[in-house]
Amino acid sequence: MKKLVTMRDIANGLGVSVVTVSKALAGKDGVGDDLRQKILIRADELGYVSKSDKKNESVNKNIALIVAERFLTDNNSFYFKVYHKLSMELSKKGFIGILEIVRAEDENRGRIPKVVQTETVDQVVIIGEMKMVFLENLSKVGINMIFFDFENEEFDVDSIIGDNVTGGYIMTRYLAQKGYTNIGYVGNYTVTRSILDRLMGHLKYKLAKNLPMPDYWIISDRDDDGKNIDLKLPAEMPDAFFCNCDETAYRMIKTLENAGYKVPEDIAVVGYDDYSSQIPEGVELTTYRVNIDEMVRQCVHIVSQRSLNANYRRGVMLVHGDLIERKTVLARV
Repeated sequence: MKKLVTMRDIANGLGVSVVTVSKALAGKDGVGDDLRQKILIRADELGYVSKSDKKNESVNKNIALIVAERFLTDNNSFYFKVYHKLSMELSKKGFIGILEIVRAEDENRGRIPKVVQTETVDQVVIIGEMKMVFLENLSKVGINMIFFDFENEEFDVDSIIGDNVTGGYIMTRYLAQKGYTNIGYVGNYTVTRSILDRLMGHLKYKLAKNLPMPDYWIISDRDDDGKNIDLKLPAEMPDAFFCNCDETAYRMIKTLENAGYKVPEDIAVVGYDDYSSQIPEGVELTTYRVNIDEMVRQCVHIVSQRSLNANYRRGVMLVHGDLIERKTVLARV
């Protein structure tokens, strides 16, 4: 018979007290973020199950995975990849991930999915930023929500996001260290928080280093509904472009080539995410890799703990990524 894992087992392995472990698992104050993280990871590794889980064997294991239709352009889209990973990891923990694709009309009008209305799910994970009216109406249902890959300060909801401000800073710093001081940003920052945060990191570095940042070097890549639009090059060109995502970076490379520029000989281009469903042959894009696996792991942990304690909270979880250097930038120094 498998031995029941206790809080003392977790405590002994980390050299801390049982009280500290108890506070960390319950999401209470009094435990540092780094130590809390170690305790949560160790608990998952050992397969710890709270006693409260045994009080109710009828806990609903159905988890709604809600994503806006505009994010699922095809089965190879970034968010479809996220859904697939989430579904697989939830399954390992005994949960069932139910995909609910929200049409643009329903999102704009704030229509709640039937899977939530019929109370067939216990928790909701919203993958990718959605319209305020939709989030407001969903929050009124009273169901536990998790925001994946975005946050919204108007709601007291746990969120798992990439550290986009730091990522934007790192990519801009990388270009500057390669000798580029005139750097443009490509992305409509009014559409999603992640695009805005990456721009904030970009501008943060420019402000710190007193680099030029004219408004016309911020170029929109999509309309207010998130649909791609033609990229318009400025009359006065920068030396490099930092694009908010890889798909936009590939489109920018094509736009530059059509205008007679060579990448990276004339102009450097970098992206973000390290993922695209349509990678042009021969393009080896320098980009920033989002750590999807860690984001998924954090999300599943919250779902698991919430199934044991509906009041469990983690707040906003920032997940760092990595610069991936390839061949769309040439050193000028």
